[in-house]
Amino acid sequence: MPSESRSAIPEDASPLVRRLGRSMLLTAEEVDYLETMQVNQASVDKGDAFIHDGEVMRLTFLVRSGWVMRYRITAGGRRLIIGVSLPGDFIGLHVSFNTSSIYSAAALTKSSLALIEPVRILEIHRRFPVLASGLDWMTVRHANILAEHKVSLGARTAAQRILHFLLELWTRLEQVGQASGKGFELQLTQEQIGDCMGLSTVHVNRSIGRLCKENLMRIEKGFVSFPQIRRSVSFADFDDRFLMDFSTKPGMPDLINKIASN
Repeated sequence: MPSESRSAIPEDASPLVRRLGRSMLLTAEEVDYLETMQVNQASVDKGDAFIHDGEVMRLTFLVRSGWVMRYRITAGGRRLIIGVSLPGDFIGLHVSFNTSSIYSAAALTKSSLALIEPVRILEIHRRFPVLASGLDWMTVRHANILAEHKVSLGARTAAQRILHFLLELWTRLEQVGQASGKGFELQLTQEQIGDCMGLSTVHVNRSIGRLCKENLMRIEKGFVSFPQIRRSVSFADFDDRFLMDFSTKPGMPDLINKIASN
């Protein structure tokens, strides 16, 4: 018999199910598989590394809660954060297993990770082809984020880079129910923002001060908001198409406007 369709995601659904359920009608069987796939879990304390550059990758990691960074340490000892993984994000979704990692990963906050064996991912492609397309799109979206960061590094001012990055985080967090229409709780220090954007901490501090003074953003007790969202989007040159959800239907809504209207 065909699986029963679910028209709504359960209240206690994992961030992964919430993300995929935004853009496709998941069956009960698909939801159960995605949740069961996450049964093996590990808790990682703030600052602890769980992937080390050069070690063999044998598992796929899925962030269930908390914020995680992927980073490289250069020969000169400088740390560069190459990505921030949020709840619902995979780390190593389509890696070549039994080969060495090309980055390290550590928890920015106390985090919960699901430890997933490669066979579970392969099983999705065998049993649930539409769901597999959604996972493949997550890999494409990951590449889009990296490409957008490259544009920022090469073609945007320091203030634009920072504001663009914060708008990106807001959008991504909202997609998994971790942010409101007003803003989000920032879990990054200014030093870490600098390591993401290729800026010194002093430069980050000055740029954030300018953005707040011009009312393009606001930070109060770690909560980031955007009082004049259209001005912020325009100033940052923020085009949210690179963060679109997977969809089998043409056309997607303006994500920022959708968030801000909630």
